[in-house]
Amino acid sequence: METKFEEAKCRQDLIDVASRCYDKGYICGLEGNFSIRLESNLILTTPRGCCKARLNKDELVLTDMEGNAIGSGNPSTELKMHLIVYKARSDARAVVHAHPTTAVGLTIAGVDLTPPVLPEVVCSLGKIPTAPYATPSTSEMPDSILPLLADHDALMLSHHGALALGPDIWDAFYKLETVEHFAQTLLVARLAGGVKPLSDRHVENLMAIKHIYDKKPSSPGSAR
Repeated sequence: METKFEEAKCRQDLIDVASRCYDKGYICGLEGNFSIRLESNLILTTPRGCCKARLNKDELVLTDMEGNAIGSGNPSTELKMHLIVYKARSDARAVVHAHPTTAVGLTIAGVDLTPPVLPEVVCSLGKIPTAPYATPSTSEMPDSILPLLADHDALMLSHHGALALGPDIWDAFYKLETVEHFAQTLLVARLAGGVKPLSDRHVENLMAIKHIYDKKPSSPGSAR
């Protein structure tokens, strides 16, 4: 179980990541939701109906693994999506859900993010699948992503947004950044004349060095 200091750090990290997502344009208005699973299997999450760039640590909500609030505050209506991640992946300690413009736009156009194009993406995330469209804030959403969770740390939600998970909130955020950067690069390639995926041999060579991407920085300023 966390000490007060460790929970306080999780609260600060969650606030910082939410604010950074807003600043980078991954969310706007009242969009987005973020969570951390504490060692005690409590969920620390953002509240519903608020701008995630203007939160303070005391406004974050604690829930149990069924989404029931502990204390004051109302969790996001999309918390069900986070909970299915934690139940399906024991290694997942944080989830970020945002609406990065380019990546979401590609799903609307029917373009997926699975081609092996960028070495860094192949090694760190592999394929980035797109879950079929599901109505936000309903049980359709966790049902749509569950089949993809075992093999993927980042995925798209058709016509909706992106979801990334990790061992901590910063790792999940970095994966979200990678998804949007890849989407922007893919869009430029399509506009410039077409996408030329890496060959099977190139992908095999990348898989041989994939282990160098396994350790990721857990906080801003850390180096690989």
